[in-house]
Amino acid sequence: MRTCPRGRGRRPPGGHDGIASFPQELADRAATILGHGLEVSVTMRQAGVSVRAGSSTDAAARCDQAEALDDAGPCIDAMDDGGSRLVPSVEESVGWERWARQCAEEGFVSSVAVPAIVTADVAVALNLYSRAPDPWTPELLTAADAYAQLVASAVGLRLELAVLEDSTAGFYRDMSDAVATERAVGAIMQTNQCSADEARRIIDSASRHRNVSPREVAESLLRALVVEDAPDPADDDPGRS
Repeated sequence: MRTCPRGRGRRPPGGHDGIASFPQELADRAATILGHGLEVSVTMRQAGVSVRAGSSTDAAARCDQAEALDDAGPCIDAMDDGGSRLVPSVEESVGWERWARQCAEEGFVSSVAVPAIVTADVAVALNLYSRAPDPWTPELLTAADAYAQLVASAVGLRLELAVLEDSTAGFYRDMSDAVATERAVGAIMQTNQCSADEARRIIDSASRHRNVSPREVAESLLRALVVEDAPDPADDDPGRS
Protein backbone atom coordinates (compact mmCIF):
# COMPACT_ATOMS: atom_id res chain seq x y z
CA MET A 1 0.00 0.00 0.00
CA ARG A 2 2.59 2.64 -0.78
CA THR A 3 1.32 6.16 -0.57
CA CYS A 4 1.13 8.58 -3.45
CA PRO A 5 -0.40 11.85 -2.19
CA ARG A 6 -2.61 13.57 -4.72
CA GLY A 7 -0.81 15.43 -7.43
CA ARG A 8 2.72 14.78 -6.15
CA GLY A 9 5.54 13.30 -8.21
CA ARG A 10 5.81 9.91 -9.83
CA ARG A 11 3.65 6.91 -9.08
CA PRO A 12 5.36 4.50 -6.70
CA PRO A 13 6.67 1.17 -8.01
CA GLY A 14 4.01 -1.45 -8.47
CA GLY A 15 1.22 0.79 -9.71
CA HIS A 16 -2.04 1.42 -7.88
CA ASP A 17 -2.85 -2.21 -7.13
CA GLY A 18 0.28 -2.96 -5.05
CA ILE A 19 -0.37 -5.15 -2.03
CA ALA A 20 -3.28 -2.91 -1.07
CA SER A 21 -5.72 -5.13 -2.94
CA PHE A 22 -4.47 -8.39 -1.43
CA PRO A 23 -5.29 -7.87 2.27
CA GLN A 24 -8.63 -6.23 1.45
CA GLU A 25 -9.72 -8.92 -0.98
CA LEU A 26 -8.56 -11.72 1.31
CA ALA A 27 -10.35 -10.18 4.29
CA ASP A 28 -13.57 -10.09 2.27
CA ARG A 29 -13.11 -13.65 1.01
CA ALA A 30 -12.15 -15.01 4.42
CA ALA A 31 -15.33 -13.59 5.94
CA THR A 32 -17.41 -15.24 3.22
CA ILE A 33 -15.70 -18.62 3.13
CA LEU A 34 -15.07 -19.08 6.85
CA GLY A 35 -18.70 -18.27 7.59
CA HIS A 36 -20.06 -18.27 11.15
CA GLY A 37 -20.94 -14.60 10.69
CA LEU A 38 -17.29 -13.68 11.23
CA GLU A 39 -15.95 -10.23 10.44
CA VAL A 40 -12.32 -10.13 9.38
CA SER A 41 -9.46 -7.66 9.43
CA VAL A 42 -5.81 -7.91 8.42
CA THR A 43 -3.09 -6.04 10.28
CA MET A 44 0.51 -5.74 9.15
CA ARG A 45 3.60 -4.99 11.23
CA GLN A 46 6.66 -3.59 9.48
CA ALA A 47 9.65 -1.71 10.82
CA GLY A 48 8.05 -1.79 14.26
CA VAL A 49 4.89 -0.04 13.03
CA SER A 50 1.48 -1.74 13.03
CA VAL A 51 -1.12 -0.70 10.43
CA ARG A 52 -4.49 -2.07 9.43
CA ALA A 53 -4.23 -3.38 5.87
CA GLY A 54 -7.76 -4.49 5.00
CA SER A 55 -11.11 -5.33 6.60
CA SER A 56 -14.36 -7.00 5.62
CA THR A 57 -16.43 -4.52 7.66
CA ASP A 58 -16.02 -1.08 9.18
CA ALA A 59 -16.55 -2.55 12.65
CA ALA A 60 -13.63 -4.95 12.26
CA ALA A 61 -11.53 -2.11 10.84
CA ARG A 62 -12.17 0.09 13.87
CA CYS A 63 -11.09 -2.68 16.24
CA ASP A 64 -7.81 -3.21 14.38
CA GLN A 65 -7.23 0.54 14.19
CA ALA A 66 -7.65 0.76 17.97
CA GLU A 67 -5.00 -1.96 18.34
CA ALA A 68 -2.60 -0.27 15.94
CA LEU A 69 -2.87 3.13 17.60
CA ASP A 70 -2.44 1.70 21.09
CA ASP A 71 0.17 -0.85 19.92
CA ALA A 72 -1.58 -3.33 22.19
CA GLY A 73 -3.99 -6.14 21.43
CA PRO A 74 -4.13 -9.82 20.51
CA CYS A 75 -2.89 -9.36 16.96
CA ILE A 76 0.06 -7.20 18.14
CA ASP A 77 1.10 -9.91 20.60
CA ALA A 78 0.52 -12.62 17.99
CA MET A 79 2.77 -10.90 15.44
CA ASP A 80 5.42 -10.23 18.07
CA ASP A 81 5.88 -13.87 19.13
CA GLY A 82 4.36 -15.82 16.24
CA GLY A 83 1.64 -17.53 18.29
CA SER A 84 -2.12 -17.27 17.76
CA ARG A 85 -4.21 -15.44 20.35
CA LEU A 86 -7.60 -17.00 21.05
CA VAL A 87 -9.95 -14.73 23.00
CA PRO A 88 -13.04 -16.77 23.99
CA SER A 89 -14.47 -13.76 25.85
CA VAL A 90 -13.47 -10.20 24.95
CA GLU A 91 -15.10 -8.98 28.16
CA GLU A 92 -12.73 -11.11 30.25
CA SER A 93 -9.56 -10.25 28.31
CA VAL A 94 -6.77 -8.54 30.24
CA GLY A 95 -4.17 -5.98 29.11
CA TRP A 96 -5.82 -4.78 25.89
CA GLU A 97 -8.22 -2.19 27.27
CA ARG A 98 -8.54 0.09 24.23
CA TRP A 99 -9.06 -2.84 21.87
CA ALA A 100 -11.51 -4.59 24.22
CA ARG A 101 -13.48 -1.38 24.65
CA GLN A 102 -13.74 -0.93 20.88
CA CYS A 103 -14.82 -4.56 20.44
CA ALA A 104 -17.55 -4.07 23.03
CA GLU A 105 -18.76 -0.94 21.24
CA GLU A 106 -18.96 -2.89 17.97
CA GLY A 107 -20.80 -5.81 19.57
CA PHE A 108 -18.02 -8.40 19.28
CA VAL A 109 -17.81 -10.91 22.12
CA SER A 110 -15.05 -13.27 20.94
CA SER A 111 -12.05 -13.16 18.61
CA VAL A 112 -8.90 -14.87 17.41
CA ALA A 113 -5.71 -13.41 15.94
CA VAL A 114 -3.66 -15.69 13.68
CA PRO A 115 -0.18 -14.45 12.70
CA ALA A 116 2.04 -15.31 9.76
CA ILE A 117 5.66 -14.32 9.11
CA VAL A 118 6.48 -12.53 5.86
CA THR A 119 10.17 -11.72 6.44
CA ALA A 120 12.37 -11.27 9.49
CA ASP A 121 11.08 -7.69 9.72
CA VAL A 122 7.49 -8.08 8.50
CA ALA A 123 4.50 -9.98 9.86
CA VAL A 124 0.75 -10.06 9.26
CA ALA A 125 -2.18 -11.18 11.37
CA LEU A 126 -5.62 -12.38 10.32
CA ASN A 127 -8.08 -11.14 12.93
CA LEU A 128 -11.47 -12.82 13.18
CA TYR A 129 -14.25 -11.15 15.15
CA SER A 130 -17.40 -12.93 16.30
CA ARG A 131 -20.68 -11.62 17.69
CA ALA A 132 -21.43 -15.12 18.98
CA PRO A 133 -19.64 -16.70 21.96
CA ASP A 134 -16.53 -18.77 21.20
CA PRO A 135 -17.26 -20.34 17.77
CA TRP A 136 -13.66 -21.50 17.32
CA THR A 137 -13.64 -25.13 16.21
CA PRO A 138 -10.34 -26.84 15.31
CA GLU A 139 -11.41 -26.84 11.66
CA LEU A 140 -12.11 -23.12 11.72
CA LEU A 141 -8.76 -22.34 13.32
CA THR A 142 -6.95 -24.49 10.76
CA ALA A 143 -8.68 -22.63 7.92
CA ALA A 144 -7.80 -19.29 9.52
CA ASP A 145 -4.15 -20.27 9.70
CA ALA A 146 -4.21 -21.19 6.00
CA TYR A 147 -5.64 -17.77 5.15
CA ALA A 148 -3.02 -16.01 7.24
CA GLN A 149 -0.28 -17.83 5.34
CA LEU A 150 -1.90 -16.83 2.05
CA VAL A 151 -1.92 -13.17 3.06
CA ALA A 152 1.74 -13.42 4.11
CA SER A 153 2.67 -14.92 0.73
CA ALA A 154 0.90 -12.12 -1.14
CA VAL A 155 2.59 -9.44 0.94
CA GLY A 156 5.99 -11.11 0.52
CA LEU A 157 5.65 -11.17 -3.26
CA ARG A 158 4.67 -7.51 -3.31
CA LEU A 159 7.65 -6.54 -1.19
CA GLU A 160 10.01 -8.42 -3.48
CA LEU A 161 8.50 -6.64 -6.48
CA ALA A 162 8.84 -3.25 -4.78
CA VAL A 163 12.55 -3.84 -4.08
CA LEU A 164 13.15 -5.01 -7.65
CA GLU A 165 11.34 -2.05 -9.19
CA ASP A 166 13.06 0.45 -6.92
CA SER A 167 16.46 -0.95 -7.85
CA THR A 168 15.59 -0.04 -11.44
CA ALA A 169 13.59 3.17 -11.06
CA GLY A 170 15.16 4.52 -7.88
CA PHE A 171 11.80 5.86 -6.69
CA TYR A 172 12.55 5.66 -2.98
CA ARG A 173 16.32 5.95 -3.34
CA ASP A 174 15.90 9.37 -4.96
CA MET A 175 13.25 10.59 -2.52
CA SER A 176 14.32 13.16 0.07
CA ASP A 177 14.10 12.31 3.78
CA ALA A 178 11.35 14.88 4.31
CA VAL A 179 9.21 13.64 1.43
CA ALA A 180 9.63 9.98 2.42
CA THR A 181 8.62 10.71 6.01
CA GLU A 182 5.62 12.82 5.05
CA ARG A 183 4.37 10.17 2.63
CA ALA A 184 4.72 7.53 5.33
CA VAL A 185 2.77 9.79 7.68
CA GLY A 186 0.02 10.04 5.07
CA ALA A 187 -0.07 6.26 4.67
CA ILE A 188 -0.39 5.69 8.41
CA MET A 189 -3.11 8.33 8.66
CA GLN A 190 -5.08 6.55 5.94
CA THR A 191 -4.70 2.99 7.23
CA ASN A 192 -5.06 3.70 10.95
CA GLN A 193 -7.51 6.62 10.62
CA CYS A 194 -5.39 8.80 12.88
CA SER A 195 -4.08 12.36 12.93
CA ALA A 196 -0.78 13.48 11.44
CA ASP A 197 0.65 14.01 14.93
CA GLU A 198 -0.27 10.43 15.91
CA ALA A 199 1.29 9.08 12.71
CA ARG A 200 4.52 11.00 13.33
CA ARG A 201 4.60 9.73 16.91
CA ILE A 202 4.31 6.15 15.61
CA ILE A 203 7.24 6.66 13.22
CA ASP A 204 9.37 8.37 15.88
CA SER A 205 8.65 5.61 18.40
CA ALA A 206 9.60 2.89 15.91
CA SER A 207 12.78 4.82 15.06
CA ARG A 208 13.83 5.04 18.72
CA HIS A 209 13.01 1.45 19.59
CA ARG A 210 14.80 0.06 16.52
CA ASN A 211 17.70 2.53 16.68
CA VAL A 212 17.29 3.52 13.04
CA SER A 213 16.51 6.86 11.41
CA PRO A 214 12.92 7.99 10.78
CA ARG A 215 13.82 7.90 7.07
CA GLU A 216 14.61 4.17 7.28
CA VAL A 217 11.31 3.49 9.05
CA ALA A 218 9.42 5.60 6.49
CA GLU A 219 11.02 3.96 3.46
CA SER A 220 10.41 0.50 4.86
CA LEU A 221 6.74 1.33 5.34
CA LEU A 222 6.38 2.87 1.90
CA ARG A 223 7.68 -0.29 0.25
CA ALA A 224 4.81 -2.20 1.82
CA LEU A 225 2.00 0.35 1.93
CA VAL A 226 0.31 1.59 -1.22
CA VAL A 227 -2.60 3.80 -0.21
CA GLU A 228 -4.73 5.51 -2.84
CA ASP A 229 -5.69 9.11 -2.03
CA ALA A 230 -3.68 9.18 1.18
CA PRO A 231 -4.30 12.44 3.06
CA ASP A 232 -1.76 15.24 2.99
CA PRO A 233 -0.39 15.54 6.58
CA ALA A 234 -0.31 19.33 6.17
CA ASP A 235 -4.11 19.33 5.86
CA ASP A 236 -4.29 17.96 9.42
CA ASP A 237 -1.88 20.52 10.87
CA PRO A 238 -3.16 24.12 10.95
CA GLY A 239 0.27 25.34 12.05
CA ARG A 240 1.93 24.22 8.86
CA SER A 241 1.81 26.07 5.57
